[in-house]
Amino acid sequence: MNLDLDNAIQEFQGILKKHPVLVVGTGASCALDPRFGMFELAKELHRTVQPGSDAEQWRRVLASLDGGKGLENALDAVTGTGLKERIVTVTGAFVASVDRDWMWRISSGEVKGPLHGMLRKLVDGLPPTNPVQHVVTPNYDMLIEHTCDALEVAWTDGFTMGSTCRRDWGAARNLMLKMTREPRGRTWTDTTRFIPHVQLHKVHGSINWFRNADETRLLRCDRMIDAPPADWRRTMITPGRGKLEEAGKNRERFAEADAAIAGASAFLIVGYGFNDDHIHNGIQKRLVDQGCSGIVVTRDWSPKIENWIRRSTNLWAVCQEPGDGNPGTIVVGPGNVDAPLACEGQDLWKIVEFVKTVM
Repeated sequence: MNLDLDNAIQEFQGILKKHPVLVVGTGASCALDPRFGMFELAKELHRTVQPGSDAEQWRRVLASLDGGKGLENALDAVTGTGLKERIVTVTGAFVASVDRDWMWRISSGEVKGPLHGMLRKLVDGLPPTNPVQHVVTPNYDMLIEHTCDALEVAWTDGFTMGSTCRRDWGAARNLMLKMTREPRGRTWTDTTRFIPHVQLHKVHGSINWFRNADETRLLRCDRMIDAPPADWRRTMITPGRGKLEEAGKNRERFAEADAAIAGASAFLIVGYGFNDDHIHNGIQKRLVDQGCSGIVVTRDWSPKIENWIRRSTNLWAVCQEPGDGNPGTIVVGPGNVDAPLACEGQDLWKIVEFVKTVM
């Protein structure tokens, strides 16, 4: 395949016209603040988590981290419920503290978040017949919500309105409807239609989601982000083997995300590391088994991305060119996996640059 950048951009624009489901990983948040990343979270857990009777499990976690393992792999050693809860508590408090540093600046428009331009382009390009932009993310932070607020784009994460909100996707979707008067022949009629909006699927929970002690209630409350009441806990699935078990026990929480993925005509995947089987298995089915189109925009080229491209008919990747750290991008598609297009001096793998050049 003879590929140059102009041809690649035409391919990307063709995929974007299909109104892709947007999949957002931690890399998008790290583009704003590296404290949102696993490395900084690992340091915070190292400093803060106090082991109890499960001290041996925590010792194995620390030994794995000290030995160079990533946080995802290190936390595989955690099996005790008490230790998992302490990890959730520390993780939630840390991510919330970082989010708080940016909340006002992003939502007020004082600072444009990494996804500002991308969400603007995607929402503005939605078809009037179905003006819904699905966003799937494992991120706990609220940068997507803050960005939508800055853009004055309506959004829902499946909770109802109010200062304390309950989970009800049907009621939440109804809030995105408006009544319009439209011509029908020589008369006018009242018609209910969706306003352009984002449906946000936070598949690992969020810093502002909480459940009670017996897990019979799930609420969203921004007022409790810093310190939930003693008998309430954050609803977050933390890294490690336990997240697969937690996801399996609460699969109904993912039903809307599963439906969005299964119905996708294309995917735009940014800053995502493909470390969540319970999420990306559905994406893989669409891309690899069913011939769906997609674009991966992320920093690191990986064997997993390469494997997916080799098995797909129209999956592309835009990654940082491996090397000495100078600006550079590789573009890899269905026919040039063994000879990637090198774009020296360009940082198209960065979300903002990708938007400027392609969207």
